[in-house]
Amino acid sequence: MIRTVLTALITVCAAGAQAQSIITLDDLDLGAPAPAPQASAADEMKDCILNPSACDNAEYGGGAAFSLEDVVNLGVIDHAEAKAQPQVAKAAPLPSIDIEILFAYDSDDLTPQAQGKLAELVQVLRDPRFDDQMLLFVGHTDGVGSASYNTALSQRRAQAVARYVQDVMDLPPSRIDARGVGFSRLKNVRNPDAAENRRVQLVLVQR
Repeated sequence: MIRTVLTALITVCAAGAQAQSIITLDDLDLGAPAPAPQASAADEMKDCILNPSACDNAEYGGGAAFSLEDVVNLGVIDHAEAKAQPQVAKAAPLPSIDIEILFAYDSDDLTPQAQGKLAELVQVLRDPRFDDQMLLFVGHTDGVGSASYNTALSQRRAQAVARYVQDVMDLPPSRIDARGVGFSRLKNVRNPDAAENRRVQLVLVQR
């Protein structure tokens, strides 16, 4: 009798467990949209370069505007080269993005974090659409210290970034340049000491 009761109980429990494990179509939300894939840092960089006016990334967008005339004044290209580009208005802003590159205090050595970010930039710049562009890296600092000190420091840091990109991409010298402007073009003019003022800006110049 006891064995019969136990057998009946086991059968009922097994049936209950089996019923609970069954999933019907009503349990599945087939109409829910799949989550949108998150854009990578490289994708955001590329979008901000190709369409700066639509860039809503606080790091990459909102930096100083550089025109063809500015590039001439920096000595990157001369007036003859600028005149050879009639399709580009001299005062029109060139495509560019800001990149917050971390350096140690008073150092132009790239940190591992900086190299990781530049590796993403290199991935972007391998796009064939940038093959006819000259890469100008402009170094910026915050407003702490003298103008001469910051200009020299920003030049060294811009050169460090340019060297890294040139070496990884195996670019000829004619396709890359670096200039330092110190704190003459602050990103956050209300707070000259702000961290976002310390960055390296990529400006694309038609060759």
